[in-house]
Amino acid sequence: MTAVFSDRGIPFAGLWILGLIGLASGPVAGQPASRPASDELVRHRCQFAYVLLWSKNFDGARDEFRKILDSQPNHHEARLGLGLALERKALADDPPGDLALAVAEFARIPADSPQYPEAAASRARILTGQRKFKEAVKLYQELKKKSLLTDAYRLAYVETLAWDTQYEEALKELEPLSKRAQVPPEIAKIEGQILAWSGKTEEALPKLREALKAEPKDNDLRMDLAAALLRAQQQDEAIEVLAGLPEKAARSLKAVTLRTDILTSQKKFDQAIALVREGLKTEPEDEGLNLRLAELLSWTEELDEAINIYRKLLQSSPERHDVRIKLAEALSWAGRFDEAATEFRKALGESNP
Repeated sequence: MTAVFSDRGIPFAGLWILGLIGLASGPVAGQPASRPASDELVRHRCQFAYVLLWSKNFDGARDEFRKILDSQPNHHEARLGLGLALERKALADDPPGDLALAVAEFARIPADSPQYPEAAASRARILTGQRKFKEAVKLYQELKKKSLLTDAYRLAYVETLAWDTQYEEALKELEPLSKRAQVPPEIAKIEGQILAWSGKTEEALPKLREALKAEPKDNDLRMDLAAALLRAQQQDEAIEVLAGLPEKAARSLKAVTLRTDILTSQKKFDQAIALVREGLKTEPEDEGLNLRLAELLSWTEELDEAINIYRKLLQSSPERHDVRIKLAEALSWAGRFDEAATEFRKALGESNP
């Protein structure tokens, strides 16, 4: 009997039903318990392995799944579980481990297996996390072609398309979910975010507002709404929306950048600079905050300090051509044309950094 899988890839109904059947057919009171048959042992070991996986004992789950696969290499349910255990173990490690082993296990599950859709979606999920969007999109398209694209997989597919800046295609794929009579808040949220990212601000705003009412503690959503409001020149409402962020989220690079964007749009450069300097007191090495400070200082013609910051950033990341271009621009604004020309040559690949 094949286990039923949730959209998160964890079998639930099938295994537990089998477990109940096993209990019902257990030994009669007063009689010695007999050892289960081989297939029944494998089934119970698989149940046990998934329990370990749910309880975040990833090493234990991995070992139990491998015991099954040692004797039954075509046990796809165990193969999927092994891939999930390896994936979650790698993500839980600090620093994160190599996901290649998990991908390899998912890839060994054939297309005619009941576990194939979850295996393919899991590979796509990992590829998306690695910013290999085109490869992930191909896997989701394969699931769609085979009519295996569940709502959860479709949503992940849409998000991957959006990450790859394929906004129109993402909105098109979202339509089977967004055009339903009852649209869940999560769908309205994603639709609003994609509309905002694609520059369709007026269409995005009502959806983002509606989604934030349903999920007021979603900090990323709150910042997306504030960004859309800023693009719509509605700075006052953007400030009000950002005021709802908790302290930790308010100190994040994304929030600080948004607030400085609002302040600079209002020509309040001194306040914007003060805000970034305040953030750097707790995160002095934050690359994003330092870059934002250098940009603000360049705009206010405090060029010497801006140039020093750009140079410091390039010491740790010499491959950052965008930073080198900003340095070259700042040098040219400061009248240091020979130095500016040198940095432009480096950025254009005409000399070594």
